[in-house]
Amino acid sequence: MKLTLVTLIFFPIAALALCEKGQLCQLDIPGAKCADGSQSYINYIDRGSENLFIYAQGGGACFDAVTCGCRVADKKCKGSNEGGDGALAGYLSRPPEDSQIHPWSQGEDSPIGQGNYVEIVYCTGDVYTGAGQANYGTKLLPLLVGHYGAKNFELSIDQAKTLFPAMKKVTVVGSSAGGLGVTYNLHHIVRNFGDTELSVINDSGIPIFAKYLNGDKIQQVLKSWNVSASLPSNIQIDGAFDFEDIYKFNAEKFGNIRWGLVGATEDAVFTSYFRLLGGNTESVSKALDEAAELMKPASNHHYFFDRGKWHTATFMTSFGVPKKLLPTSHGVNVEEWIASMVSGSKDWDDIAAD
Repeated sequence: MKLTLVTLIFFPIAALALCEKGQLCQLDIPGAKCADGSQSYINYIDRGSENLFIYAQGGGACFDAVTCGCRVADKKCKGSNEGGDGALAGYLSRPPEDSQIHPWSQGEDSPIGQGNYVEIVYCTGDVYTGAGQANYGTKLLPLLVGHYGAKNFELSIDQAKTLFPAMKKVTVVGSSAGGLGVTYNLHHIVRNFGDTELSVINDSGIPIFAKYLNGDKIQQVLKSWNVSASLPSNIQIDGAFDFEDIYKFNAEKFGNIRWGLVGATEDAVFTSYFRLLGGNTESVSKALDEAAELMKPASNHHYFFDRGKWHTATFMTSFGVPKKLLPTSHGVNVEEWIASMVSGSKDWDDIAAD
Protein backbone atom coordinates (compact mmCIF):
# COMPACT_ATOMS: atom_id res chain seq x y z
CA MET A 1 0.00 0.00 0.00
CA LYS A 2 1.33 3.40 -0.97
CA LEU A 3 0.27 6.70 0.49
CA THR A 4 0.24 10.16 -1.04
CA LEU A 5 0.19 13.12 1.34
CA VAL A 6 -1.10 16.15 -0.49
CA THR A 7 0.70 18.83 1.55
CA LEU A 8 2.75 18.72 4.70
CA ILE A 9 0.85 21.08 6.99
CA PHE A 10 1.37 19.21 10.24
CA PHE A 11 4.23 17.86 12.29
CA PRO A 12 6.55 15.29 10.65
CA ILE A 13 5.65 12.77 13.36
CA ALA A 14 2.10 12.80 12.04
CA ALA A 15 3.41 12.32 8.50
CA LEU A 16 5.39 9.27 9.57
CA ALA A 17 2.42 7.92 11.49
CA LEU A 18 0.33 8.03 8.31
CA CYS A 19 3.01 6.19 6.34
CA GLU A 20 2.94 2.48 7.03
CA LYS A 21 6.28 1.15 8.28
CA GLY A 22 8.38 -0.28 5.47
CA GLN A 23 6.13 1.05 2.71
CA LEU A 24 7.02 3.56 0.01
CA CYS A 25 5.20 6.83 0.61
CA GLN A 26 5.01 10.13 -1.21
CA LEU A 27 5.18 13.55 0.41
CA ASP A 28 4.58 16.87 -1.33
CA ILE A 29 7.10 19.55 -0.37
CA PRO A 30 5.64 23.06 0.00
CA GLY A 31 7.59 25.48 -2.18
CA ALA A 32 9.11 22.77 -4.40
CA LYS A 33 8.08 23.08 -8.04
CA CYS A 34 8.73 21.27 -11.30
CA ALA A 35 9.68 23.10 -14.50
CA ASP A 36 6.05 23.64 -15.50
CA GLY A 37 5.09 24.92 -12.05
CA SER A 38 3.49 21.67 -10.86
CA GLN A 39 4.00 20.49 -7.27
CA SER A 40 7.11 18.43 -6.57
CA TYR A 41 7.58 15.84 -3.82
CA ILE A 42 9.86 13.26 -2.23
CA ASN A 43 9.50 9.52 -1.88
CA TYR A 44 10.38 7.98 1.46
CA ILE A 45 10.36 4.75 3.44
CA ASP A 46 10.39 4.66 7.22
CA ARG A 47 11.90 1.41 8.48
CA GLY A 48 12.55 2.62 12.01
CA SER A 49 16.29 2.43 11.32
CA GLU A 50 19.15 4.59 12.61
CA ASN A 51 20.59 4.60 9.09
CA LEU A 52 19.32 6.72 6.19
CA PHE A 53 19.87 6.41 2.44
CA ILE A 54 19.13 9.53 0.37
CA TYR A 55 18.99 9.33 -3.41
CA ALA A 56 18.94 12.35 -5.75
CA GLN A 57 17.34 11.32 -9.02
CA GLY A 58 19.03 11.75 -12.39
CA GLY A 59 17.25 12.53 -15.61
CA GLY A 60 19.15 14.65 -18.11
CA ALA A 61 19.34 18.41 -18.49
CA CYS A 62 17.87 21.07 -20.73
CA PHE A 63 19.03 24.51 -21.76
CA ASP A 64 17.12 25.47 -24.94
CA ALA A 65 13.84 24.83 -26.74
CA VAL A 66 15.08 21.59 -28.29
CA THR A 67 16.57 19.94 -25.21
CA CYS A 68 13.70 21.04 -23.00
CA GLY A 69 11.14 19.72 -25.48
CA CYS A 70 8.71 22.56 -25.02
CA ARG A 71 5.38 22.39 -26.80
CA VAL A 72 4.02 25.67 -28.08
CA ALA A 73 0.47 24.46 -28.67
CA ASP A 74 -0.44 23.60 -25.07
CA LYS A 75 2.31 25.74 -23.49
CA LYS A 76 3.55 22.75 -21.53
CA CYS A 77 7.13 21.61 -21.36
CA LYS A 78 7.66 17.88 -21.42
CA GLY A 79 10.74 15.74 -21.65
CA SER A 80 11.19 12.43 -23.42
CA ASN A 81 10.25 10.47 -20.27
CA GLU A 82 6.73 11.88 -20.63
CA GLY A 83 6.38 11.36 -24.37
CA GLY A 84 7.46 14.91 -25.12
CA ASP A 85 9.70 16.19 -27.88
CA GLY A 86 12.81 16.70 -25.80
CA ALA A 87 15.25 13.89 -26.49
CA LEU A 88 17.62 14.92 -23.71
CA ALA A 89 15.37 16.29 -20.97
CA GLY A 90 13.87 14.16 -18.24
CA TYR A 91 10.69 14.95 -16.35
CA LEU A 92 9.81 18.64 -16.44
CA SER A 93 6.39 18.29 -14.88
CA ARG A 94 5.42 16.22 -11.84
CA PRO A 95 6.82 12.72 -12.45
CA PRO A 96 4.67 9.65 -11.97
CA GLU A 97 4.98 7.75 -8.72
CA ASP A 98 7.89 5.29 -8.52
CA SER A 99 9.60 6.82 -11.55
CA GLN A 100 13.20 6.18 -10.47
CA ILE A 101 13.33 4.29 -7.16
CA HIS A 102 16.97 3.44 -6.55
CA PRO A 103 17.71 -0.31 -6.41
CA TRP A 104 19.53 0.15 -3.11
CA SER A 105 16.34 1.49 -1.51
CA GLN A 106 15.23 -2.04 -0.63
CA GLY A 107 18.54 -2.74 1.05
CA GLU A 108 18.81 -6.20 -0.47
CA ASP A 109 22.41 -7.14 -1.23
CA SER A 110 23.47 -3.50 -1.54
CA PRO A 111 26.68 -1.89 -0.20
CA ILE A 112 24.71 0.09 2.40
CA GLY A 113 22.28 -2.49 3.76
CA GLN A 114 18.71 -1.71 4.73
CA GLY A 115 17.71 1.60 6.28
CA ASN A 116 15.28 4.46 5.93
CA TYR A 117 15.00 5.98 2.47
CA VAL A 118 14.42 9.45 1.01
CA GLU A 119 14.35 10.08 -2.71
CA ILE A 120 14.73 13.63 -4.05
CA VAL A 121 12.65 14.08 -7.20
CA TYR A 122 14.22 15.74 -10.26
CA CYS A 123 11.91 17.62 -12.61
CA THR A 124 13.62 20.94 -13.38
CA GLY A 125 16.22 20.16 -16.06
CA ASP A 126 18.98 22.16 -14.33
CA VAL A 127 21.04 19.51 -12.48
CA TYR A 128 19.70 20.93 -9.18
CA THR A 129 21.42 24.31 -9.65
CA GLY A 130 18.68 26.56 -11.04
CA ALA A 131 16.96 29.47 -9.35
CA GLY A 132 14.64 31.07 -11.88
CA GLN A 133 12.51 30.85 -14.98
CA ALA A 134 13.85 30.88 -18.54
CA ASN A 135 12.00 31.74 -21.76
CA TYR A 136 13.32 29.59 -24.59
CA GLY A 137 10.81 31.05 -27.02
CA THR A 138 9.85 34.62 -27.86
CA LYS A 139 7.67 37.28 -26.28
CA LEU A 140 4.83 36.33 -28.61
CA LEU A 141 5.35 32.58 -28.29
CA PRO A 142 6.95 32.06 -24.88
CA LEU A 143 8.40 28.69 -23.91
CA LEU A 144 8.71 29.11 -20.16
CA VAL A 145 10.73 26.60 -18.16
CA GLY A 146 11.12 26.93 -14.41
CA HIS A 147 14.60 25.95 -13.29
CA TYR A 148 13.99 25.61 -9.56
CA GLY A 149 16.28 22.66 -8.86
CA ALA A 150 18.54 24.23 -6.23
CA LYS A 151 15.62 25.29 -4.05
CA ASN A 152 13.93 21.94 -4.53
CA PHE A 153 17.08 20.17 -3.36
CA GLU A 154 17.42 22.43 -0.33
CA LEU A 155 13.78 21.98 0.68
CA SER A 156 13.93 18.21 0.12
CA ILE A 157 17.11 17.67 2.13
CA ASP A 158 15.70 19.83 4.91
CA GLN A 159 12.57 17.67 4.88
CA ALA A 160 14.68 14.52 5.05
CA LYS A 161 16.25 15.87 8.24
CA THR A 162 12.83 16.73 9.66
CA LEU A 163 11.47 13.26 8.94
CA PHE A 164 14.56 11.44 10.20
CA PRO A 165 16.28 13.76 12.71
CA ALA A 166 18.30 11.28 14.78
CA MET A 167 20.29 9.20 12.29
CA LYS A 168 23.66 7.68 13.12
CA LYS A 169 24.70 6.99 9.53
CA VAL A 170 23.62 8.77 6.34
CA THR A 171 24.57 7.80 2.79
CA VAL A 172 23.70 10.13 -0.08
CA VAL A 173 23.91 9.06 -3.73
CA GLY A 174 23.21 11.23 -6.74
CA SER A 175 23.25 9.62 -10.18
CA SER A 176 23.98 11.52 -13.40
CA ALA A 177 22.22 14.89 -13.00
CA GLY A 178 21.75 13.92 -9.37
CA GLY A 179 25.50 13.44 -9.06
CA LEU A 180 26.01 17.01 -10.21
CA GLY A 181 23.29 17.97 -7.75
CA VAL A 182 24.86 16.40 -4.66
CA THR A 183 28.15 18.06 -5.61
CA TYR A 184 26.63 21.51 -6.06
CA ASN A 185 24.47 21.20 -2.94
CA LEU A 186 26.97 19.52 -0.64
CA HIS A 187 26.71 22.50 1.72
CA HIS A 188 22.99 21.78 2.26
CA ILE A 189 23.71 18.10 2.92
CA VAL A 190 26.42 18.93 5.45
CA ARG A 191 24.25 21.57 7.14
CA ASN A 192 21.65 18.89 7.86
CA PHE A 193 23.71 15.74 8.33
CA GLY A 194 27.29 16.87 8.95
CA ASP A 195 27.13 15.66 12.55
CA THR A 196 26.45 12.06 11.46
CA GLU A 197 28.61 9.39 9.84
CA LEU A 198 28.10 10.87 6.37
CA SER A 199 29.09 9.57 2.92
CA VAL A 200 28.16 11.42 -0.29
CA ILE A 201 28.60 9.78 -3.70
CA ASN A 202 28.50 11.48 -7.09
CA ASP A 203 27.72 8.57 -9.42
CA SER A 204 28.51 9.63 -12.99
CA GLY A 205 27.79 13.33 -12.61
CA ILE A 206 30.72 14.29 -14.85
CA PRO A 207 31.96 17.80 -13.94
CA ILE A 208 30.90 20.56 -16.32
CA PHE A 209 34.11 22.55 -16.67
CA ALA A 210 33.87 25.36 -19.23
CA LYS A 211 37.48 25.07 -20.42
CA TYR A 212 36.75 21.72 -22.09
CA LEU A 213 33.52 22.94 -23.69
CA ASN A 214 32.32 26.13 -25.36
CA GLY A 215 32.82 28.72 -22.62
CA ASP A 216 30.26 31.16 -24.07
CA LYS A 217 27.67 28.39 -24.35
CA ILE A 218 28.26 27.30 -20.75
CA GLN A 219 27.86 30.86 -19.50
CA GLN A 220 24.58 31.13 -21.40
CA VAL A 221 23.35 27.90 -19.81
CA LEU A 222 24.31 29.13 -16.34
CA LYS A 223 22.52 32.41 -17.05
CA SER A 224 19.38 30.61 -18.23
CA TRP A 225 19.38 28.52 -15.06
CA ASN A 226 20.14 31.63 -12.95
CA VAL A 227 22.80 29.68 -11.08
CA SER A 228 24.32 32.82 -9.59
CA ALA A 229 21.24 33.17 -7.37
CA SER A 230 21.68 29.73 -5.75
CA LEU A 231 25.41 29.70 -4.98
CA PRO A 232 26.57 29.05 -1.40
CA SER A 233 26.61 32.38 0.44
CA ASN A 234 30.26 32.06 1.49
CA ILE A 235 31.77 30.88 -1.79
CA GLN A 236 34.60 33.02 -3.20
CA ILE A 237 34.58 33.41 -6.98
CA ASP A 238 37.12 35.27 -9.08
CA GLY A 239 35.25 36.30 -12.21
CA ALA A 240 32.39 34.37 -13.81
CA PHE A 241 31.23 31.25 -11.98
CA ASP A 242 32.39 27.87 -13.26
CA PHE A 243 31.77 24.44 -11.74
CA GLU A 244 35.48 24.37 -10.90
CA ASP A 245 34.56 26.85 -8.16
CA ILE A 246 32.25 24.29 -6.52
CA TYR A 247 34.98 21.65 -6.48
CA LYS A 248 37.43 24.11 -4.91
CA PHE A 249 34.81 25.25 -2.40
CA ASN A 250 33.87 21.71 -1.38
CA ALA A 251 37.51 20.66 -1.01
CA GLU A 252 38.25 23.67 1.18
CA LYS A 253 35.12 23.72 3.33
CA PHE A 254 34.13 20.05 3.51
CA GLY A 255 37.36 18.14 2.97
CA ASN A 256 36.69 16.01 6.06
CA ILE A 257 33.38 14.70 4.67
CA ARG A 258 33.63 11.35 2.87
CA TRP A 259 32.79 12.37 -0.69
CA GLY A 260 33.32 10.15 -3.72
CA LEU A 261 33.28 10.74 -7.47
CA VAL A 262 32.53 7.71 -9.66
CA GLY A 263 32.89 7.98 -13.43
CA ALA A 264 33.86 6.41 -16.75
CA THR A 265 36.40 8.20 -18.91
CA GLU A 266 34.23 7.79 -22.03
CA ASP A 267 30.79 8.10 -20.38
CA ALA A 268 28.45 7.83 -23.37
CA VAL A 269 25.71 10.02 -21.91
CA PHE A 270 27.94 12.95 -20.98
CA THR A 271 29.91 12.64 -24.22
CA SER A 272 26.63 13.37 -26.04
CA TYR A 273 25.79 16.32 -23.80
CA PHE A 274 29.30 17.72 -23.99
CA ARG A 275 29.22 17.65 -27.78
CA LEU A 276 26.07 19.77 -27.66
CA LEU A 277 27.97 22.16 -25.41
CA GLY A 278 30.97 22.47 -27.71
CA GLY A 279 33.10 19.64 -26.36
CA ASN A 280 34.75 16.65 -28.03
CA THR A 281 35.48 12.99 -27.36
CA GLU A 282 38.15 13.88 -24.80
CA SER A 283 36.06 16.33 -22.77
CA VAL A 284 34.85 13.70 -20.28
CA SER A 285 38.28 12.28 -19.47
CA LYS A 286 39.80 15.75 -19.18
CA ALA A 287 37.03 16.85 -16.82
CA LEU A 288 37.57 13.79 -14.61
CA ASP A 289 41.33 14.34 -14.55
CA GLU A 290 40.87 17.95 -13.48
CA ALA A 291 38.32 16.99 -10.83
CA ALA A 292 40.90 14.59 -9.39
CA GLU A 293 43.39 17.45 -9.10
CA LEU A 294 40.85 19.78 -7.49
CA MET A 295 39.96 17.09 -4.94
CA LYS A 296 43.55 16.55 -3.77
CA PRO A 297 43.50 19.18 -0.97
CA ALA A 298 40.53 17.38 0.65
CA SER A 299 41.64 14.58 2.96
CA ASN A 300 38.41 12.60 2.57
CA HIS A 301 37.49 13.22 -1.09
CA HIS A 302 38.35 10.31 -3.39
CA TYR A 303 37.47 9.04 -6.85
CA PHE A 304 36.93 5.81 -8.78
CA PHE A 305 37.54 6.10 -12.54
CA ASP A 306 37.26 3.36 -15.13
CA ARG A 307 37.98 3.29 -18.86
CA GLY A 308 34.61 2.68 -20.46
CA LYS A 309 31.37 4.20 -21.72
CA TRP A 310 29.10 3.08 -18.88
CA HIS A 311 26.88 5.47 -16.95
CA THR A 312 25.56 5.30 -13.36
CA ALA A 313 27.42 2.42 -11.74
CA THR A 314 25.02 2.16 -8.77
CA PHE A 315 22.19 1.16 -11.14
CA MET A 316 24.10 -1.52 -13.03
CA THR A 317 22.99 -4.53 -11.00
CA SER A 318 19.35 -3.50 -11.47
CA PHE A 319 20.03 -3.48 -15.23
CA GLY A 320 21.05 -7.13 -14.96
CA VAL A 321 24.82 -6.64 -14.90
CA PRO A 322 26.42 -9.36 -12.72
CA LYS A 323 28.60 -8.05 -9.92
CA LYS A 324 31.65 -9.77 -11.38
CA LEU A 325 31.22 -7.64 -14.53
CA LEU A 326 30.88 -4.30 -12.75
CA PRO A 327 33.54 -1.69 -13.63
CA THR A 328 36.91 -2.65 -12.19
CA SER A 329 40.13 -0.63 -12.11
CA HIS A 330 43.44 -1.84 -10.68
CA GLY A 331 41.68 -4.94 -9.42
CA VAL A 332 39.07 -2.98 -7.43
CA ASN A 333 35.39 -3.43 -8.23
CA VAL A 334 33.32 -0.20 -8.07
CA GLU A 335 30.81 -1.69 -5.65
CA GLU A 336 33.63 -2.90 -3.40
CA TRP A 337 35.06 0.63 -3.51
CA ILE A 338 31.72 2.14 -2.50
CA ALA A 339 31.30 -0.44 0.27
CA SER A 340 34.76 0.48 1.57
CA MET A 341 33.78 4.14 1.52
CA VAL A 342 30.52 3.85 3.42
CA SER A 343 31.99 1.41 5.95
CA GLY A 344 34.49 4.05 7.02
CA SER A 345 37.49 1.97 5.97
CA LYS A 346 40.85 3.73 6.27
CA ASP A 347 41.99 1.90 3.12
CA TRP A 348 39.46 3.75 0.94
CA ASP A 349 41.45 5.80 -1.59
CA ASP A 350 41.70 7.08 -5.15
CA ILE A 351 41.36 4.56 -7.98
CA ALA A 352 42.51 5.88 -11.34
CA ALA A 353 41.42 4.35 -14.64
CA ASP A 354 43.74 1.52 -15.67
